[in-house]
Amino acid sequence: MTLSTHCPVCNSTDHAQVFLLSGVPVICNQLWPDAQAARDAPAGDVDLVACRNCAFIWNRSFDPARMEYAPGYENALHYSPKFQTFAEGLAADLVERFDLNGRDVIEIGCGDGHMLDLMSRNGAATATGFDPSMAGKETPYTARDGVTIEPEYFGADQLDRPFDAILCRHVLEHLDTPLSLMQNIRRAIGARDVPIYFEVPNAGWMLDAISMWDVIYEHVGYWTAPAITTLFRRSGFEPVSVSAGYGDQFLMVEARPTAPQPDFTATGTQDVLASANAFGKAANAELDKWRERLSRLDGKTVIWGAGSKGITFANALGAAAAPLAALVDLNTRKHGLFAPGVALPVVAPDALKDIAPTLILISNALYQAEIAEDARALGLTPEFAVVAG
Repeated sequence: MTLSTHCPVCNSTDHAQVFLLSGVPVICNQLWPDAQAARDAPAGDVDLVACRNCAFIWNRSFDPARMEYAPGYENALHYSPKFQTFAEGLAADLVERFDLNGRDVIEIGCGDGHMLDLMSRNGAATATGFDPSMAGKETPYTARDGVTIEPEYFGADQLDRPFDAILCRHVLEHLDTPLSLMQNIRRAIGARDVPIYFEVPNAGWMLDAISMWDVIYEHVGYWTAPAITTLFRRSGFEPVSVSAGYGDQFLMVEARPTAPQPDFTATGTQDVLASANAFGKAANAELDKWRERLSRLDGKTVIWGAGSKGITFANALGAAAAPLAALVDLNTRKHGLFAPGVALPVVAPDALKDIAPTLILISNALYQAEIAEDARALGLTPEFAVVAG
C-alpha cells in the first residue's frame, strides 16, 4: 500500500482530487536560528485527495522519510489564555468522567507535558508522556511528582506499565500509517476496559471555513468524523462520542475497546466529498484575494500567530508577502527565531511598538479579541483582519 494510490484508513484506491499547495515547508513548526537557514528549510508539495469510501483526506505526495521531529520543533498552544482555559477544562473533565483520580495516565505525543501536568493537578497519580521532540529539552511541566516524559517515539511495547487511560492529542494527523498505531494500542490493552481520548484538527471545519492555511506538509492526514469513526471501528474501538470542540476546530473522540470490525465504513461520506469539492474550488480564489489585497497595501503588516496557520499563509502568498515585517507570538520559546521558507522573524508583542504595523493579520479567529486587546494596550491602532475562520 502506498500513499499515492491507497487510502491509509480503508485501503481503497477510489479517491477524488481536492487541493494542491506547492512548495510549503516540510516541517512548518520547526523554527530556525537565522534567516538564511529558514530560507533553506526543506519544502514539499501537498496534494490533497479524499477517499470516496471512508471520507479520509490525505496528502498523496507525503514522504514520511522527510519527517524528523527534532529539538526546535514547537507547536505548543497554551500561551494563549483562551487555549489555557480549554485545556484546563478538558483535563478536569477527563479525570472526572474517566474516574482517573489516583490512577495512571499515558499520553502519546505529549509535547512539553502541559496536559500531563494538568491531569496530575486534577488528581491523576501518574502521568507519563512520549514525545521525541523533547530530547534534550527542559520543561516546567514535569516538576510535579509522578509526571514524566520519555523523549522518544511511542511504541505499544511501552504499555507494559500500569495505565488507566490513554490520551493522544494532535498526533494522528502526522501519521502515514494510523491504522497500525491504533491496532497496536488495541493489542496492548487486551481484555482491559481502558478509555482512550483522541483529539485531531477537524477537517470538516477546515473544509467549511475554506481554511487552506490548515493544509501543512507535516499533516499527512485530515480527519473527518466518518473517517475517524471508520479508523476506530476497524482497529477495535467503539467511539463513545465524536464531537467538535474549540470553536469546532478540533475533532474530539472518546472510545472504549471492543472487537475489531475490519470492514466497517461510517456513513456521511458523500457530505464530506461535496464539502471537499467546494473547498478545492474556493481555496485558490481565497488565496488570490489575499495576494491582491496585500499587493495594494501601503505600510507594514504583521501576522499574529507564528504557528502552522500563520506560517503557511505567509509562504503561500509568494511575492505578495513583501509587506510582511514579522510574525508575532506570545510563546517566548519562538522569539528571535525565523519561520521556515518565508524567513520572517518571530517577535514578542512589544516589538510592534517599533514596527508600527498598519495591518495586523490574525491567523486564527479564536484569538481575535485577545489579540486586539493586547495590540491596543501597546498604544497601537492598526487595522485588523482575520486570515482563518
